[in-house]
Amino acid sequence: MFTDTSLIAGTTIGLYGLLGLIKQEKTSYSCLWLIIGTVMTLLSKGVFIPGLLWICLLLAPIFLKQCRTKQYGLNTFLSGIIALVFILPWPVMLLIEHPDLFKVWFWDNNIGRFLGFSVEDLGARGNLTMIPEAVLLFALPSGVLAFIFILMNPIKSLSDEHYFLCSAFVVLGVVLLQISASGRALYLLPFIAPMAILATQTFIKIPQIIYKYLTLFSSILWSVLIIFLWGCYFLALFTDYKHWLTPLGRWLPMSYQIHFSGFIFTIAVLITAVWVAKNWLISKSPALRAAQNWVLGIATVWGLVFTLFVGWIDYTKGYQGTFLDLKEKLAGVYQDNDCMASYNIGESEAPMLYYYAHILHQQQKTFDAPKKCDWLLVLFLSEEIDPAPKGMVLFWQGHRPGQDRENLVVYKKAGLGDNK
Repeated sequence: MFTDTSLIAGTTIGLYGLLGLIKQEKTSYSCLWLIIGTVMTLLSKGVFIPGLLWICLLLAPIFLKQCRTKQYGLNTFLSGIIALVFILPWPVMLLIEHPDLFKVWFWDNNIGRFLGFSVEDLGARGNLTMIPEAVLLFALPSGVLAFIFILMNPIKSLSDEHYFLCSAFVVLGVVLLQISASGRALYLLPFIAPMAILATQTFIKIPQIIYKYLTLFSSILWSVLIIFLWGCYFLALFTDYKHWLTPLGRWLPMSYQIHFSGFIFTIAVLITAVWVAKNWLISKSPALRAAQNWVLGIATVWGLVFTLFVGWIDYTKGYQGTFLDLKEKLAGVYQDNDCMASYNIGESEAPMLYYYAHILHQQQKTFDAPKKCDWLLVLFLSEEIDPAPKGMVLFWQGHRPGQDRENLVVYKKAGLGDNK
């Protein structure tokens, strides 16, 4: 259900096909991959990434001589026509059947997020430091190394067929994200793969002695984290020792009790065994060994987190218990013909409200009594909640386990249901 997963896959496929066209290799298959990538990215999350792919496609003849041919133009034209054949039916049908939803998808989420006029309603307002921080930390170390390569080789990165596509795609993407009114580190995900390719050009030029220290550093870092995770897991299994994990209570509520699962335990042991046996599995080349050691450590740590602790994380971050409790309280009071307005409800809460409580809310921009609905759902990002708007009374209050700094509150019109 995570749209960015298909967006990353589509981006990688599209870049692969586009690179084939630029290098004039297996052009039929390259066109096919470009078409698939274009369709996947647009139907995944809108026009930004497919638009960026095709901007790079159109810029290629300006920077690369081999792309200034009729065959390149013909391949580009045919790929575009075929991609539109697969893309257009969905937005056209959406426009015909539900023009209001088409506006939300195309105008508000694509154009509005970039220009800023829909950010107040949809959230995720960006700032000047968000994307640079994401390049520095979220994409570490690929982001830093990629931009070092581009800055040190500006002409080569745009005039060489091996580097043009990744360089142009990354630079244009980061610049557009920087000037966009909406921004999240998550938006950088489609650029990680091309960044990693460019980063290798910087990484292989690092002095040999540094590879040794990088390997040693990552081995110590990830080994300590792996031991820490296993220690936390065993402490969490036994209630007598769970109090030692109290410092983690800010993120993982101590009210949850982990239950032993033989299957999950076995998978986690196998993941750890791969890390233990890494010296026999990874390359002997100093540069490749340092890179593989780092990547394997990341994979092992996240693998343990999402096996040993996935139930605890789901309990903490999920809205199931919260909205099922609301559904139970609304039973017999909230009628089929009722409607619920909402204020400050975001992208995370809204779909869960519908999924668990079967309530499709109607968003409003102010914390006032709704004009058309008898119910109002509000998300307060604090421990304190505001008094009910005039003419309404507090009906229900809840929050996710351990998340008392975020409170969901439902108000109802005064006198509503008193005679039921």
